[in-house]
Amino acid sequence: MALNPLESGRYIASTASHVRISIDGVNRVAELILESAPKEEYRLATWKQHKLHPQAMTDETADWIFVMDLLNFSFWSDDPDRDFTVDYGGKSYTDYWALCAAIRRAIEEGIQLTSPAVYKDLSLDKMKHVFRSSTDVDIPLIETRHKLLNEAGHTLVQKFGGSFANCIRLCNGCGQSLVKMVTDNFPSFQDVAVYKGQQVSFYKRAQILVADIWTCFEAKGLGTFDDIDSLTMFADYRVPQMLRYIGVFEFSDELTECLKQGNLLPSGDEKEVEIRGCSIWAVELIRQKIEERKGKGVKMNSILIDYYLWDTATVSGQLGDKSLEYPIHRTRSVFY
Repeated sequence: MALNPLESGRYIASTASHVRISIDGVNRVAELILESAPKEEYRLATWKQHKLHPQAMTDETADWIFVMDLLNFSFWSDDPDRDFTVDYGGKSYTDYWALCAAIRRAIEEGIQLTSPAVYKDLSLDKMKHVFRSSTDVDIPLIETRHKLLNEAGHTLVQKFGGSFANCIRLCNGCGQSLVKMVTDNFPSFQDVAVYKGQQVSFYKRAQILVADIWTCFEAKGLGTFDDIDSLTMFADYRVPQMLRYIGVFEFSDELTECLKQGNLLPSGDEKEVEIRGCSIWAVELIRQKIEERKGKGVKMNSILIDYYLWDTATVSGQLGDKSLEYPIHRTRSVFY
């Protein structure tokens, strides 16, 4: 049986060979977040400030978010100088934001991309049209994304009355129950690995799905989860990059050279598992330090810390040219 994500992070960090967590770095980031987030609602409110995200609090929005997170994986390009790009509303978007822009563009074109009854039978040609790029670089893994979308649509129609909102209601305000329901019924969310003989889990997309519902619905209605603070950060490739840049991570010479050369790390590789697991535990340590500084009444969980780090890396552009000095780890996977 797999350890849950938090247990996995603790275990991996305690035995890691290639990644070390700097406590000085943890303390520094905790202070930065406390300085940047004087108000309790800091990051919860910020999610909707991204205009490509859905804004209404309806069943249809829950279905929108499900599609968004079902397809939220592996956007990096084989050529770092050329990206999958979507032009929308007079702007060009890459990475995750290209996904969001493509979904909005499809809806405006009359394609009901967020309706399970529609996307269960969506053709590959239509899928390619939806995610057409303004460059010569296509969205990675388009055939895989198409297969997952079709399968998820059939599952929602056959088992859950044709809406992800029904999955949420069945969980009665328990985020962990929703994570389990999603990982049990939609295989691409089953984000697990074996590390030094122990099965570990990350559940990046399942957890971010719950978190996105929570933030979009402002912790009300469908977004009410009594155990929301039990979720961990979302172990991907961008937050670890930021953790290294700001001095929380120290990598072995072997891993540093691997990333510098742009080598592909297979999903489940020891180095890849350590980067992801240590990210979970590092963010947990940051959360503990914030709680220690502010008291247990402070509303800062691992989700909000993840949002802070991810936004700092991608939206504010703080990394800038440093992204070449601190490259992402390259793993082609449906898990993130």
